Amino acid sequence: MNRPLIGITTTETTLSTHGSCARAVTLINQAYVELVTSFSAIPILLSYRTPLPQIERLASVLNGLILIGGQDIHPSIFNETLKVQYEADLQGYGKPYLRPLDYQPSIVRDRFEVALYHACKERQMPVFGICRGLQLINVAEGGTLHQELPEPRTIQHERGHDGWIHHHMIEIDPKSVVFTLMKTTSYAMSSLHHQAVDQLGRNLRKVAWSEDGVIEIIEMIDQHHFIVGLHGHVEQTRQNLKLYDNILQAFMERAEVSYALRDKPNRQTNSPLP
Repeated sequence: MNRPLIGITTTETTLSTHGSCARAVTLINQAYVELVTSFSAIPILLSYRTPLPQIERLASVLNGLILIGGQDIHPSIFNETLKVQYEADLQGYGKPYLRPLDYQPSIVRDRFEVALYHACKERQMPVFGICRGLQLINVAEGGTLHQELPEPRTIQHERGHDGWIHHHMIEIDPKSVVFTLMKTTSYAMSSLHHQAVDQLGRNLRKVAWSEDGVIEIIEMIDQHHFIVGLHGHVEQTRQNLKLYDNILQAFMERAEVSYALRDKPNRQTNSPLP
């Protein structure tokens, strides 16, 4: 039985492997791949080096899109000036407005992912954004970001200097699709981000937030589109935070619909979510 093709975005880094000198490699956390294969879907890893004129062709073969985490989004994408500095010799995870090079934006990646997002959305393909992926959805819809989380911070949203990934509670809008899937107005979320939604993008609504007001989950207002973004790294917390699998299951079911209609471009899914 054929299964839907799920595109997963990737990042790049410089890495020394098998005793070789350092070289540029395309990189993705294995947890994203295992997330897709656990639903018996087929992962397709997407390099942001794909030429922009080929975006439409790429989107035409996919049935779902996962936008993964990674470095900061360049603020020129949402018409702002870069305020954060990035340094190669910085230890740990840095501090506000001074971050290591791993956080440095790639405008090539940003433009690729924004274009890919719109191409997939045009096809009513399900889109699921994780951490940076939430932020990418927001700016693609015309929203803006806090380049650093505003003070005062009452919750630790980013990784501790000892490497610990914090968790905190979120409140979920009972009128949202996410609530319909999770059936709770309060739940835990992992925290691993130093940027967040400022102005919400058009066509989007906030559906979950932390006690300090940071938007943690967004979804498309038009429920005929399955487009959801979460700040939490749900690909790494599935054993302990099982309710997020309800959202992932709905995403995969929409991808199956997209696959079933792949050869019928004039047909659309007219039923609202979930």
